[in-house]
Amino acid sequence: MKKCKNCGGNSFVKVPEFEKELTVCLDCGEVGSIRFVNPSILKLYINPDNFK
Repeated sequence: MKKCKNCGGNSFVKVPEFEKELTVCLDCGEVGSIRFVNPSILKLYINPDNFK
């Protein structure tokens, strides 16, 4: 079972946030992981010219 690195708790919840899904410790609120729901959006960041 996964343990929180901050408090040692083992109660987690998945929280949707726009294009991301956060796994958050219910005991202390520490974010355990961030996952992009649609990883293809990350390809926009490959070419820095996209930001001009």
